[in-house]
Amino acid sequence: MGRMVLALPECAISIPHITTRPFPDAMMQHAFSWGRLSKPWPLLILFSGLAVLWGCWPIVALDFDLWYHLTGGAWIVQHMRLPDAPFFSYAPAGKGWVDYYWLFQVLVHGLYQVGGYVALSLLRAALYLATVWGIYAYFRAAREDDGAGAGVVALLFTCAYALALQPRDALLRPHAFTYLYIVFLHYVLNYRQRLAWALPVLTVVWANLHGVEFPVVMLVLGAYLAEYFLAKLMRREHAAARYKAVRWPAIVSLYAICVTPAGFSLLAKAFGGPPFHERVVMELAAQPLDRFLALFFYPDERLMAGVTNALVLAAALGGVWLAVNRRLRLSRVVLFAGGIILLPMMRRFTYEYLLLTLPVLGDAAVLAASRFTRPIKARTAALASLAAVGLTLWTSVAFWGYRPHYPVDTARLPVGVCNFLMQEGPGGRIFNVPNSGGYLQWRLYPKYKIYMDMQTMLFPGLDLFTSVTAFGNERVMRGVLRDYAPGFLLADVQDKDSAKLIKKAGGHFEPVFFDDMLTLYVDADRFPDLVARFGLKALVPATCITADYEAMDAKERDAAMAECRRLLAIYPDGLAVNTVAAKILIAGGRYPEAAEIAARLMKLYPARYMGYALDGLVAFKEGRYEASLSRNKEALARALPSEREMVVRNIYATYARLKEFGKAYETLLSVVNPMAPGTKFTDLYDLGMSAVACGKSREGAQLLAMAKVKAGPEDAEKVKEIESLEEMLRRG
Repeated sequence: MGRMVLALPECAISIPHITTRPFPDAMMQHAFSWGRLSKPWPLLILFSGLAVLWGCWPIVALDFDLWYHLTGGAWIVQHMRLPDAPFFSYAPAGKGWVDYYWLFQVLVHGLYQVGGYVALSLLRAALYLATVWGIYAYFRAAREDDGAGAGVVALLFTCAYALALQPRDALLRPHAFTYLYIVFLHYVLNYRQRLAWALPVLTVVWANLHGVEFPVVMLVLGAYLAEYFLAKLMRREHAAARYKAVRWPAIVSLYAICVTPAGFSLLAKAFGGPPFHERVVMELAAQPLDRFLALFFYPDERLMAGVTNALVLAAALGGVWLAVNRRLRLSRVVLFAGGIILLPMMRRFTYEYLLLTLPVLGDAAVLAASRFTRPIKARTAALASLAAVGLTLWTSVAFWGYRPHYPVDTARLPVGVCNFLMQEGPGGRIFNVPNSGGYLQWRLYPKYKIYMDMQTMLFPGLDLFTSVTAFGNERVMRGVLRDYAPGFLLADVQDKDSAKLIKKAGGHFEPVFFDDMLTLYVDADRFPDLVARFGLKALVPATCITADYEAMDAKERDAAMAECRRLLAIYPDGLAVNTVAAKILIAGGRYPEAAEIAARLMKLYPARYMGYALDGLVAFKEGRYEASLSRNKEALARALPSEREMVVRNIYATYARLKEFGKAYETLLSVVNPMAPGTKFTDLYDLGMSAVACGKSREGAQLLAMAKVKAGPEDAEKVKEIESLEEMLRRG
């Protein structure tokens, strides 16, 4: 990576004769009086809203790391020592394991034992809110004599950071403690130096929570020490006085980083990841700096990305502005340089950059306040505060969307296959796709051992390669079956080719169970009884949810329904299997039973579209078109981009039955491109008929003519209808 040079004017790094404040008192007389708030109510609204949102939000499997932390904590508590190898895996161990987040694992395990997922949700909320409060406190501390109010500038920055940190802090992982500690270090070293001797103790605690990020914490401590020692070297005693009180606590804290069971061997772990793991773990992927030039303003996750980019740019521009005004201090240069080096290395380092450059933004804000001393009217300050807080909360709600089932959303967890393996399976080795490995080990160890999880630093790079390619490459799978002889295989439930590939690789495995995430294959030679009892014949896991059960005969539907009941006996709450069962019941005209399943799914999975779409389909079949339209609109609001087309087509059909042909035409046109080569005859026909029915004769005639070109022998009757309608249009 090329070296990045920050060009500064001569003598830009100045160490003026000041106290612990970043600016002289004469300048600080006006700092943050610009936009001062007379009452703290905007801050109360902001933190109250965020507290309600975060405290009531369930644990969602955005990734599966939380569960391998729970497993690790349980193992440590049970054995009263730290693991030195991946105990949950049968894969050959790599280099010595340094469990650098053992204290976090013990903490979350203990909280789970006491309060389950509710306690974990509250811990996540507390870490996020404490970090945001620390950011506010940092900006606020620049001007302590503002009384109970808060500067509008401080509130704006707090709101910006509150938005930027949400996507990352949504994951309950050790990095949340690191983010909080970075902010705390800035706050104490700059503004609350009487607390400095708490830092060595807190650093020991932090190092055992997430010690692998020691380079970042060392950078923070080193930046302030560098400014102190440079001032001493240049014999500027008044400048050195700024950090004199914290120099020894900071030095001791540097050594405290190694007060972990790993000792000094921890220092090698931050740089020991396997090659190419960033191609699998997206947060580890490099990022170009020009991506931060894009700004977005719509109040959803796009605004969060826009605010993040704005903060990245603001820190850089603020540093330049401070340098031009000879207010850029050495500690800020070191922090900014470290952040800008980290920023392109990994996507996850965006947040480290934002927190490292917090003092740069703080100093820039104080300098701005000193330059713009004209007071703002109380009403203007109140409106600005209200707008900032309102936009922050609105964007946060839009980002989170509909709340899943509290306290944990199981829609993305392989609960069903784990239930089956624990209830019916004999134990043994499982070869699995790695992404869900954290949850699998938590549920299945020690009865089963898996191949690996996403703790990529524990395994040789070849293991990661094997785990992510085996279900897509026959030779790799053959090697897995030969070298490890697993009795069970767990493939992605949406993988349509896994069964064929396993057979080509020489394995005699049969599918016996699937849930919303994974399909379980069992070695039929070793476990013939299990296959005989549970082997799936009528249901194909990858395609059964989209199968056309109305086109099947009653015998086929009955066979599929029998397998659904067998699966639901193991996992009654399965989203996919319940959806299949409801579709089979609807195809058989058993609408009340299907409606019961739909109601259950809406209760268990309120943020997913399936239950609402099924209830809308039942209403459609029963002729309750208004109710169907309402339910399908609710389904559409919850559907993922890949799920939207099916729901939109249902809305189109409902509009057509309601004879609202204009809305029907526009709805179908939103998902069908008439000019696309793959557009089917039926879609062109439906578009054309709807267009004609709503008075768009010109468009309708064109669409119907296009449909005739794509018509096949099976479309002969509809072609006759088109020709008849064309004749009517010519006469009319």
